[in-house]
Amino acid sequence: MKTPLLKKLSTMNVRQTLFWFLFTPVLLISLFVGIFLLTTRFHDLDHNLHERVSHITKQVATTSEYAIVFSDQNMMYRILQNALNSDDINGIRLFNSEQKRLAELGKAPSMQDTFFPEKTQLREIDGYLQSISPIYYTSNTPDSVFDINSGLFNPVDQRSLIGWVKIEANTAAIQIDKYQYASLVIFILVLFNTVIILAAFRLATSLTQPIDKLSSALNKLVKGQFSNVKLMTLPPEYASLQKDLLDLTERLENHNEELVSGIEQATEDIRRSMDSMEEKSAQLHIANREAMESNRLKSQFLANISHEVRTPLNAILGYTKTLQKDIEDTQHRLYIDTIEQSTNSLLAIIGDILDFSKIEAGKLSLENNHFNLKALIDDVYQILSINLLTKEKQIDLVPEFSSDTPEWFVGDSTRVRQILTNLIGNAIKFTHQGAVRTKVSLLSSHQQDVTLSFQIIDTGIGIPEQKIHRLFKPFSQVDTSTTRQFGGTGLGLVITKKLVEQMHGKIEVSSAPDIGSTFRFTINLKNSNKNAQSKVPLDFEVALLEPSLTYKNYLDRYLQSIGVHCQSSSDLEQMIAFLNHHRSKLDCLLISTVPGEQGIIETRELVTYATQQFGIPCILMIQPPGKITQYHDLKHLCRDILLKPISHERLYKALQRLNASDPTTTAPQKAISPPYEKLKGLSILAVDDSPINLQLLNHWLTPIGVDITLVYSGRQALDMAESQTFDLIFMDIQMPEMDGMETTQHLRKLPNYQDTPIIALTAHALASEQQQILASGMNAYLSKPIDEELLLHTIEKWCSSTETLQDQIDAKLVNIFDLNKALTIVDGKTDIAKEMFDMLADSLDAEKKLILHHLEKQDTKKLIEVVHRIHGASKYTGTVNIARQAGFLETHLKELGMEDVEGVVDDFIDAIEELLANRQLIPWPALSV
Repeated sequence: MKTPLLKKLSTMNVRQTLFWFLFTPVLLISLFVGIFLLTTRFHDLDHNLHERVSHITKQVATTSEYAIVFSDQNMMYRILQNALNSDDINGIRLFNSEQKRLAELGKAPSMQDTFFPEKTQLREIDGYLQSISPIYYTSNTPDSVFDINSGLFNPVDQRSLIGWVKIEANTAAIQIDKYQYASLVIFILVLFNTVIILAAFRLATSLTQPIDKLSSALNKLVKGQFSNVKLMTLPPEYASLQKDLLDLTERLENHNEELVSGIEQATEDIRRSMDSMEEKSAQLHIANREAMESNRLKSQFLANISHEVRTPLNAILGYTKTLQKDIEDTQHRLYIDTIEQSTNSLLAIIGDILDFSKIEAGKLSLENNHFNLKALIDDVYQILSINLLTKEKQIDLVPEFSSDTPEWFVGDSTRVRQILTNLIGNAIKFTHQGAVRTKVSLLSSHQQDVTLSFQIIDTGIGIPEQKIHRLFKPFSQVDTSTTRQFGGTGLGLVITKKLVEQMHGKIEVSSAPDIGSTFRFTINLKNSNKNAQSKVPLDFEVALLEPSLTYKNYLDRYLQSIGVHCQSSSDLEQMIAFLNHHRSKLDCLLISTVPGEQGIIETRELVTYATQQFGIPCILMIQPPGKITQYHDLKHLCRDILLKPISHERLYKALQRLNASDPTTTAPQKAISPPYEKLKGLSILAVDDSPINLQLLNHWLTPIGVDITLVYSGRQALDMAESQTFDLIFMDIQMPEMDGMETTQHLRKLPNYQDTPIIALTAHALASEQQQILASGMNAYLSKPIDEELLLHTIEKWCSSTETLQDQIDAKLVNIFDLNKALTIVDGKTDIAKEMFDMLADSLDAEKKLILHHLEKQDTKKLIEVVHRIHGASKYTGTVNIARQAGFLETHLKELGMEDVEGVVDDFIDAIEELLANRQLIPWPALSV
C-alpha cells in the first residue's frame, strides 16, 4: 500500500510528464527558428561586407591605373582618400610591380606585405578583412597587318601587371550588429518560451487535477474516511468515474462495519479461551515438573546401574590381563585377547550410557595425561577388528599420519580413544568391502596448543542426505525399522559430538549412498615434552605377500621408514617365482593370509617351501577371524604371527626378534648398524638459540666422528661462515635479532655457501611455513622433536647429493610455472609479469571456492565461466599446469557437462593448490625499471 507521500510524488511525476510533453515540441521549434534566423542574418552581414570591400578594391585598382603609370602621387592619394572615406575601411596601400609601397593611408597594416596574388582575393585574419587586387595597365595598339579577306582592321589588347592595391576593413562593426541581433532574437525566444511554460504548466495542472482528487479519495478510503470521499466532486467529464467511486465507497464502508463486528466477536472468544489456556498451562507446568523429576531419576538410575555393571567387568578385565602375562601358547593368548577385547567392548557400551547421563547432567569433565596418538589409534584398530571383522567382511584398516604430526600429546586419552572408537567402529560396521582410513594431520600449533584434524574415510553403504540430520540425535538411528541390519544404542555419535565440542573442536560428515562416508573433526590438545623413541634402522631384505594394494602400500611405506627393503607380491605364484630368483638375499617373508581353508592350505605350502628349502623365516599376518593358529604344524613353522591391522610397534619387534637364535631357521642374520662410517670427518655448523638443542646435536654427532660447531645466533653463524667452510648447516628458524630465514639469505650471498646444504630445524612445519623455509634458501627441514636416525639419514643424503638449491626449485616448478614464458609475453618486463601473476594468484582462493560451490549446485554455465576466466588469465602468466588443467576441464564441461566431472575438477583444484603452495619459490629476476 502506498503512503500519501508516495501518492503525491506519483501525481507530481504525471504532471511533470504531461508538462514536458506539451512544452518540448514548442521549445524545439523555437530553438530551430532562432538558430535559423541567427545563421541567416550573420551570413548576410558577412556577405555584404565582403561585397562592399571587394567592390572598393576593384574600383581603386581601376582608377589608380594611370596614376601608377605616370607616377602621379597626388592622384594616388586622392583615390586612396576617396576609398578611405567608406565605412569599415581602416587602411589602404598601393604597390608597384616590384612590390614596393607607392602610397598608404589609414591605420598601419595588421599583416605583413608578403602576399601578392595574381587575382583578387579576400582574407579574414584576427578580426580584419583584407582585400588584395592586382593592377593591370591596358594599351590598344593598331596592328600593321591588314586582313585582305575581311578588309577589317584588328586591334590587339596589351595588358601588363603594374602593381597591387591592398585594403583592410575592420569587422568590429559587423560583430556588434551580430551581437545586437542575437540579443534581440534570444530575448524574443526567452519571452516566448516563458509564456509557453506558463501556459503548459497551467494546462498540465488542470488536466491532472482530477487525478489528484482521485488519489486523495483513495488515500481517504484506505484510512476509512468514507464520508469525506462522498463529498468529493469531479468535473463533468468524470461523472461515470465518480459514480463508480461512490459505489466502491459504500461497499467498503459496509465491509468495514462487518469486519469490526467480527473482530469484536473474535476478541470475545479469545478472552473466553484465555481462562481455559491458563488452566491448561498450570496443568502443563505440573506435568513438566513431573517429567523433569522422572528424567532426573532416570539419569540417576543409569549412572547407578552403569557403575554397578562396571564393577564386575573391571574385575574380569583385571584378571584377564593377569593371565596374559603367563600364557605362552599363541592360540590361548588370542583367546585371552578376545576376552579382553570383548570386555572392553561391553565397558564401552556401559561407558556410553554413563557418559550420556553425565552429559545430560552437565558433569562431564576432561582429564590431562601424556599419551601416544599413533599407539592409541593402533590399539583402537586392533580392538575393533577383533569384534567387527568377519569372513565375509575383508576390509583394509589403514592409519595415515602427516609427516609434521608429533606422536605424543597432553590431553584426555580416554576421551580421544572414545571418539575414535565410535567413528572407526561405525565405519567398519557399515563397510563390507574396500578400506577404512584414518587420516591425522596437524591443523595448527601455537606454543603449547595444538589443533589436530582427523578424517575417518570409509567405502561403506553411505548415508542418504535426508537422513544425515539424525546422526547426532540421542537414541536415533538412520534405519529405525525392526528389520534393520545394524544395531546399536544410538548414543555413540551424540557423545562423540559433545566430546569434540568440549575439546573446542567441531565435527561434520559428508556421505553418498553406495560410495562411502567421511567424518571430519578437529580437537585441541597440548604439546608433550615426551619424544618418540627413535628406532634403529633394520638392514633387512624382506618379501611381502599382500593381495590388497592399499594395505601393501601402507606396509611398504613403513618398512622403508625403518630401513627394510621390501619386494611386494600380490599372489602365491609371484611370491614363489621371486623366492626362486632371490632366495639368498632374503631375511624374512611377510605373508598376509585371508581366512578360509584354501588360504590356510596355500599359506602352509608357502611357509613349508620357504623354511625347508631356503631356511627363510616367515611372519604371518592374519585378519580376524583367523583360525591359522589352530594348526600346530603351521604355527610352529612360522617365526611369529601378527594380527591385522598390523601395529607398527609389533611389526618392528617381530622383525627385531629375527636376530635371535631359532633352531627352525638357518638363514644368516645381518648385523644392524647405522651407516656411521660415511659421516666421519664431515664439518657441520649448528645454529640454535637453545643450548639444550645444540647439546643434543653434539651428543648425537660427535661420537660418530662428525666435527660439529655450535653457535647461538644468526650473527655468530655469519661470522663463523666467513672464517671457516662447512659441509652442512643446521639452522633454527625462530631466533632473536636475526631469524633463521634471514641468516640463510645472508649465507647464500657468500661465495662458498651458494650450494652448501642448509637444513632447517623447526618446531612445526606447516604448508605455508615449508614454502617460506625453502624460498629463503634452505634445502630441507626437520621437525622438532628430531629423530636421531632421521637426522643421520638427512646428513648422509644432503652431503652426498650433487643437487643444488636452484635444481631443487626448478624440479618443483618444472610442471607448475614457466618463468621464461611469463617474461616473454611482456617483453621481459619483470614488474609487469609479476603483477599479472600476483593478480591471478591472489584470486585463486576465491575462484576455487566458486568452483566448488558451482560444482555442488551443478551449475554448468557458471562453472564454465569461472574456469574460462582462469584459463584465459593463466595463458599470460606462465602457470602452465593450471592452463593445461583448466583447458581439460573447460573442454569436458562444454562437451560432456557434469558427467564424470568430479575427477577433472579434483585435478584442476590440485593444480591451483600446487601453484599456491610453491608460489614463494618462483625466482623472479630483479624488477625492470
